[in-house]
Amino acid sequence: MVAGVLLEKQVVVVCPNLGLLSAAVLSLVPLIRPFQWQSLLLPILPARMLDFLDAPVPFIVGIQQKFADLKMKTSNLVQVKICHLPTLPRHKELVAKLGPIHARLSREASIAKRHPVYRCNEVQLHSEFLNVMRCYLESLCSDLRSHTITSVQSNNDRVSLLLKDSFIDSFSSRDRPFVKLFVDTQLFTVLSDSRLSSFENGYS
Repeated sequence: MVAGVLLEKQVVVVCPNLGLLSAAVLSLVPLIRPFQWQSLLLPILPARMLDFLDAPVPFIVGIQQKFADLKMKTSNLVQVKICHLPTLPRHKELVAKLGPIHARLSREASIAKRHPVYRCNEVQLHSEFLNVMRCYLESLCSDLRSHTITSVQSNNDRVSLLLKDSFIDSFSSRDRPFVKLFVDTQLFTVLSDSRLSSFENGYS
């Protein structure tokens, strides 16, 4: 699902519980920081608006149940169980770091269900989870400056340009299929343009 969001695919989350559904959809926004979702996000899509799924744009939406006619509209959608997207770069390292946090979260949730008055550390664990994700995603674009050229124009304006091919080649061959698609997304473009602008202004 994270790969689908980062590659700006059409992502549909299905859950009968309205609270869980909206929470799951909205949780994807902080999960991809420092990147910012640039397209449509609807925590709950009413049944009468299913035609919205035909929109030729990236989106993240939540629906309460999988309607029969939804199958006719899912040719371009990300289905988490049957996903054919490139693997996230260094995904094994990411899973190794998130695994222990996820296990602790599961234990805390299990204890809380059995003992309603139990004061768990979920907030702290959620924070740790998000910090690991942010550090991981930051690492994907931490070397932008090494693949940037900056020229000074006649009016002394500085213009920076990201050498995409050079940037893609800096990843292992195993990770390049994802990166090739990622560098063409609005998510990546907005963040890289911001970083390149800081280079032009002399910031590291």
